Amino acid sequence: MLSKNDMLTVDVTDINHMGLGVARHAGQVVFIRGGVTGDRLEVKIIKVAKAYCVARIEKIIISSGYRREPECHTFKRCGGCVYGHITPEYEDELKYERVKNEFRRFKIDAEVKAVISAKTKGYRNKLQCPVDEYGRIGFYADHSHEIIPIEKCILQEERLHPVFSFLQTRLQKSKISSLRHIYLRCGVGSGEVMVCFVCGERSFDGESALAELLISEFPEVKSVVLNYNPHNTNVVLGKECRTLAGKDVIFDILCGLRFEIHPLSFYQVNHDCTELLYKTAAELARVSKEDTLADLYCGIGTVGMCINSMTPAKKLIGVEIVPEAVENARHNAEINGVENAEFYCMPAEETELPDADVVVVDPPRKGCAPSLIEHIGRIAPKRMVYISCSPDTLARDCKLLIGYGYRLGTVQPVNMFPGTAHVETIALMTKAQ
Repeated sequence: MLSKNDMLTVDVTDINHMGLGVARHAGQVVFIRGGVTGDRLEVKIIKVAKAYCVARIEKIIISSGYRREPECHTFKRCGGCVYGHITPEYEDELKYERVKNEFRRFKIDAEVKAVISAKTKGYRNKLQCPVDEYGRIGFYADHSHEIIPIEKCILQEERLHPVFSFLQTRLQKSKISSLRHIYLRCGVGSGEVMVCFVCGERSFDGESALAELLISEFPEVKSVVLNYNPHNTNVVLGKECRTLAGKDVIFDILCGLRFEIHPLSFYQVNHDCTELLYKTAAELARVSKEDTLADLYCGIGTVGMCINSMTPAKKLIGVEIVPEAVENARHNAEINGVENAEFYCMPAEETELPDADVVVVDPPRKGCAPSLIEHIGRIAPKRMVYISCSPDTLARDCKLLIGYGYRLGTVQPVNMFPGTAHVETIALMTKAQ
């Protein structure tokens, strides 16, 4: 049995979805932060659990061909990225295998396509950072609430950096005791920026002056908002927002359509890859002008309206549980001249869709509720396009749909979040004839 502080020489045979190198010694699994498939390493055991050990790299004896020098100098401490030390090509290979393995685990023979991607750096249109009691902004260290100060994140949209740097300096001079997070959002197609202060109180001293200063210093900042979140949980945003300066929303251009975005609305973080994702979804959905298209978990209406703009449907129905997002979706349909759309505020699993010919779902990480899968099985739309940020719940739900007489078609992984462990996947389910 291995013990803490043991020194070993190991060969790394794999990387898991948390970015940890995987090795084995005397029958025990050893996880190594920073280890890469093909490495031979000298490591020191720093933790011993019942089923595994965790080790730290002391020396790289043989360096893997998949290894590269991280571009970010805080990579080894920050908990945001896990694949900054491997080549982009190998990252795509790992994400392909992860999707493939989840379908294998559910005993589904899946036709998984090679991973597709677009922008791999500077792609995140949203920056969400905790703030400590000294006004320092950064990211949490891996498996910790220690804040790692950052100057610049290579994954963030470039136009967010000047605003972020300004806030770093300003907030350390004028500390806001109730401030918990800074949340920046950018419309890549419009250039508009939103600044959101997440606070444990409904107001803070100097809020109007700071908001007006942001608007005057940065012409791209069109909205400054205070979000009130009194709850001490890992959920960043509360349900209550108040505009301090500028507009209540910003807008973006996606697939040629204009979308207004509320602070609480879900909006994909990688603009270019989202366009690729939605074009792929439209190709798989094959909507005709005689079809009713249902977009469940529709958010502000982006998926359904983008597909509808590429292959127009007779009718578009959108369903979303967040009231502000539904209001956004209705307004987005109006400003884009979409006259065949109806949006409803309700849980997706409570929706009745007797006339749906094609269904698109983009659920949260936990996947679709079993009652929704049952309902889709009962109404039997001819095609269902499932967009997922979690390969395991996607494979689970596809297995359930197969039980209702659906066949699994194309499975297309999309590297929506380069550098991180996450992968977006689109799956086509077709009703068996």
